[in-house]
This record gives sequence, C-alpha cells and structure tokens, in this order.
Amino acid sequence: FGNLKSQARRMADTITLPKDFGYVMAVAASSGIFVMAQGAFVMGPRKKAKVEYPALCVWPIKTEEERMYMCAQRAHQNWLETYPAFLAAITSAGVSYPKTAAGLGVVWIIGRLAYASGYRTGNPDGRLPGAGAAALSLLSLMALGTYSGIKLAMA
Repeated sequence: FGNLKSQARRMADTITLPKDFGYVMAVAASSGIFVMAQGAFVMGPRKKAKVEYPALCVWPIKTEEERMYMCAQRAHQNWLETYPAFLAAITSAGVSYPKTAAGLGVVWIIGRLAYASGYRTGNPDGRLPGAGAAALSLLSLMALGTYSGIKLAMA
C-alpha cells in the first residue's frame, strides 16, 4: 500500500478556487429551488387533467385541462433537460470567471422562469422570450467553461 499512497500523492493536484466562487455556488445551489418550484407548478394542472401517475404526458390532447397540464409538464421537463449542462457550465466557467459565470447563471434562471411562465399560459409560443435569454446565457456559460477548462489544462 505504501507505493499506492506515494503514487496518489504524485497524482494529486490542487485547484484553488477564487474568492468570488461563492457567487457561483450561491447561484448554482439556489437554482435547485426553482427546479423544485417548477415541479410544484405541474401538480395542480396534473390533478385538474386527471393524469394518473406514473404517466408524464397525455396524447392526444382532448381537453383544455390536458393542454394546460402538458404545457406545464413540458416547461418543467425542458428545465430538467438543460439543468445538468447548466450546472456543469456554471461550475467550470466559475473556476476562472466567477462573477461573470454567476451573472450569466442569474440570467439563465430568469430566462428559464420566463420560459416556464410563458409556457404555462397554455400557449407554447409564450415560452419564446425566455427561451432566447436562457439559450444565450447557457451557450455563453458553455463557451466560458470550455475556455476555462482549456486554460486550466494548459497551465
């Protein structure tokens, strides 16, 4: 085991997080509150549409209640589809650019909230203004995170 410990010590590198990384942590952690809220926004329409668990969708849509449920469900599901990429991007970007990453993270959350709020009106086109803000901020975080990773790898 002595050789294994020595090898592990040689392999270990240290990443020192910038002081302002706390902003990134606060934005990333608080984003989970909004994910949970989106899930809660699905419960009412699910009950009104009489969609039994474990069904996620109703197809074909026959009633107004089913349409409202499907819009709320899609808003939540789309948030979940992008959430892992957001968390990875804000974390990797924040290693080198914490304030910029945190700011972009706030824009992403606001965009996602606008997207979901617009979608839950029952008109899928209502999601479009928020979709633009969320997509642009997420792409920016991804690019910044990629650059930050390359910069760290080449250091």
